[in-house]
Amino acid sequence: MFREKLSAVKENPIAALYPTTKGWIVILYCICVTALSTVKVNGYALYLIPLFLMIPVLFAVSGIWEKFFGFFKSIFIFVAFIFIVQTLLIRSDAVLFRFGFLSIYEDGLQHAIFLCFIILNIAGILLWLFQTTETKEMTYALEKMGMSYKASFVFLSTFQMIEVLGKSSKTIMNAQRARGIETEGNIIVRCKAFFPMIVPLVVSSIMNTEERVLTLECRGFDTKCPKTRLLELKKSGNEAKAIVISVIVTAAVLIGRILLWVL
Repeated sequence: MFREKLSAVKENPIAALYPTTKGWIVILYCICVTALSTVKVNGYALYLIPLFLMIPVLFAVSGIWEKFFGFFKSIFIFVAFIFIVQTLLIRSDAVLFRFGFLSIYEDGLQHAIFLCFIILNIAGILLWLFQTTETKEMTYALEKMGMSYKASFVFLSTFQMIEVLGKSSKTIMNAQRARGIETEGNIIVRCKAFFPMIVPLVVSSIMNTEERVLTLECRGFDTKCPKTRLLELKKSGNEAKAIVISVIVTAAVLIGRILLWVL
């Protein structure tokens, strides 16, 4: 029986790495973040800053350099808010800067740098993973590792649901705006527009869930038999090199941390 297969082909050698290889890179990077976060220079976790500079380099060599700026703009407000709160609320005897009734304390600045660059490093490496790997590729790799197809479907549906709800909310918002409902303005106007949008969104989500269940039943999702796949994902051949480089870098970071602790 003829069955057409869809093959995931990527030109960039970094973006074309197998999903499990990228997962190991993420894990090893998080180990480096954890190790360097314990190294303090006069109380400041300054080694997390050059480590974060590896994120834009990783985006650039993966061919998605422009997406790094989108990531930075989206998370900048959140990180800036955390930085301001940490520097102003955590107090100590050492005052670094005072402006009127506002004071920046040394302990607050230390906590702010530590927490902000932890968030930037972890969020950056995870965004690289999801920007270079499609959800269906992750699902395929998880099934190859032995995960149940039901669990992998839940994993895939969870990520797809975020995108589907986002598109549905935009459609409903445009429809409500066409009916004359004000959706832009101050916070009171936005709160009033929230309920006319959320009810159709919930109802449409429930209806889509029922349609999805019927579609799965028609395709024999719950049938006890081997499953066929349209996606065929192959290794690019650079996986071993990527793992070796990542392990060497992680080992160097851990050895350096141990030497600093011993000496």
